[in-house]
Parts: sequence; C-alpha cells; structure tokens
Amino acid sequence: MKEPTILFYAILITTCLLMAMAGLYILANFSRLFRGRIRNEIARKNVVVWLAIFFISGAMSPMSSGFFYLLYLKGWWNVVLLQLVSTTVHTLIVYNIVRYVATHRVVKKLSFFSHKLLVLVVIIVMSLVVNLPLTYFVYNYNSLFLKYSVISCIYLGGATGLIYTVISYLDIERQRKIDEKELELSLLRESKIKAELDALHSKINPHFLYNALNSIADLSITDGKKARKMTIALADLFRYSINYSNNNYSTVKDEVEMANVYLQIEKIRFEDQLNYFLKVEDELNHYLVPRFVLQPLVENAVKHGLKATGQMTEINLEVKKANNGLVIHIADNGPAFPASLNPGYGVKSVYDKLDLLFTDNYEMHFTNQPVKQVSLYIHKLVKDESVV
Repeated sequence: MKEPTILFYAILITTCLLMAMAGLYILANFSRLFRGRIRNEIARKNVVVWLAIFFISGAMSPMSSGFFYLLYLKGWWNVVLLQLVSTTVHTLIVYNIVRYVATHRVVKKLSFFSHKLLVLVVIIVMSLVVNLPLTYFVYNYNSLFLKYSVISCIYLGGATGLIYTVISYLDIERQRKIDEKELELSLLRESKIKAELDALHSKINPHFLYNALNSIADLSITDGKKARKMTIALADLFRYSINYSNNNYSTVKDEVEMANVYLQIEKIRFEDQLNYFLKVEDELNHYLVPRFVLQPLVENAVKHGLKATGQMTEINLEVKKANNGLVIHIADNGPAFPASLNPGYGVKSVYDKLDLLFTDNYEMHFTNQPVKQVSLYIHKLVKDESVV
C-alpha cells in the first residue's frame, strides 16, 4: 500500500465526522427510527443499534493504530468486512445480553445508579468477551494489540455506559415533565368541567320560579295550607339545586324525588289538570346519574303538554334496567314532538351534563309512537359508593 496522501487524510477525516454525526443522530432518535416499518420491537431496536454501532465505531476506528495496520496488510475491503462482522457480533451478543439484563424485573427494582452501574459492568465484561477472541484472531495473535483491545474495551464500554446513563436520565426527566404537563392539563380539564357543571346546576328556569312564587302569593290568601306545602316543596327543590355536597352525580332515588317535588308544585298550581305516575325498579335506586337530569325533562313534558294546550295532561316517569345499563322513560299525552326538534335550554342542559359525565355512554330519543315519550338510555351503571 502506498504512503497516505493529504487528500487521503482529508477524505478519511470527513468520512469519520459524517459517520459520527450519523451515529449521534441515530442515538438521539433511537425510539422513533423505523417505527411502523419494522413491526417487531426487538428486531427494530437491533437494526437501530446495529446502525449506531457501525457508524460510531467506524468513526472511531482510524484513531487506533490497529486500523492502519489492517489497512496496510489487508486493504480496504477487508477492513470494511471486519467492521461489518464486528458490528453484527456486538449487536447480536453484547447489545441483546445488556438489554436482557437492563430490563430484567429483578434488576429494574434497583435504584437508578445501582441499575446503571450494573449495566455499565455488563457492557464492559461482554465487550471483553467478544473483542478479545476477535482481536486475537484478526491481529495474528499479537499481544500488543490484545493489550490495546483490553484498554479499548474498558474505555469504550465505560463511555457507552455513561452515554446510556445520561440518555436514561434525560428520558426520565422528559417523562417527568410530560407527566407534570398531563397532570396540569387534567386538572385544568377537571376545573373546566366542574365550572360548566356548576353553571348548569345553578340555573333553575326563571319562568318556573316566577310562576311558582305568584302561585304561592295567590294561595297565601285563598288556601294557606297549599301555600305552605308549595313553599316547602320549592325550598326543597332549591336546596337540592344549591348542591352543598359539591357532587356532579346524584342517585336515581334522589333524582326521582326531586322530579316528584317539581311535579307536586305544578300539581298544586294546576290541580286537576295534571296527573303523574312514578315507577322505579328498586334495584336501580342507588345508581348514579347526572345531577338535575330528570327535572328538566319532566318540566319539558309539563311545558309542552299542559301549558301549551291547557288541557288535562298525564305524565308517566319510569326507570328500569336495560341490558347493562338503565333507561328512563318520560311519557305524556301532550302534542307530538315536531319532526325537527329544537331543544330548549332545559333539554340542552341535560345533553351537556351527559356529554361531560357519560361521554359516549348514553342515548336520548324523542318518539311519538307507540306513545309520545323521551327515552334516556345510560349504558354505564355507576354505583353510589356510600351504600356499597
């Protein structure tokens, strides 16, 4: 082989720099490279590690005298072939053994630094186990290169272990920051949902309040007992709406009771023009539904039945088991629902509460046949923990 020229060294240095940059890029993107292209995760990691070792070790090879010794004796093709063989052996043996040790359930229980120290020792030992026989054979049993190989394995193994430790620490820090952000976003979402639900809970139809108070004023002159009964019922309804427990859910039993209180108030106002019937399966009493989900639907039946026609209105509220959930039927004999239903504030508030608390786990249907009714299906049964 001829004496290397300045151009040779320039090309060699440029190639080494490019290979080093490629190797560092591969390490920096270790978890993303070939994801989706290579389905088996272990195979994907082996391919990425092979590329990282090939480029980084290739960039560092010219720093050793052994490189020029081999280049002088055997030429470029043999040097490249040796690099390919060495990279493959290191990937299949060293990397996979180190990966097995690092991910073993017993080792993972160690502290951060104990875990990384053990991995570092395994990297150095396995590098020696692989490199010494290879060096002994390639360099024609030359003891000088054997000693250099031992020093090189310890140095490179230590450097690899240090890089692994730093990358692991950075990954932990990155994950910690991601978790903090996710927790912060989760708290913000919860606060937003709570604010939205509080706004929905706090609004009682002002027309209902106005009419109820006017009725109480009239009854206080004509029928004091009815006025007192209506005042107590109205107080109960508002006490329930204040939500002292700050809970977004209520039991089926409490919801039906509040619907009953509302209907009592309307019954006092309209007397014989309103009849209602409540039917609830006992086993469902202690399951949870959104707070104030029934009263707006019952109010809607009164509003579009009795108030719209002035005729005798009958309302039937039924809660029963349906498959793995429950169904609430609110039927009335008022005018049929229009073909294109435009829900008012009360019905819309029911949709909003269900969207927030039972996302993708509910259905609400307005039907006119065989009877006119609103059917609310809740597919997810949530038990009241206080009675469990």
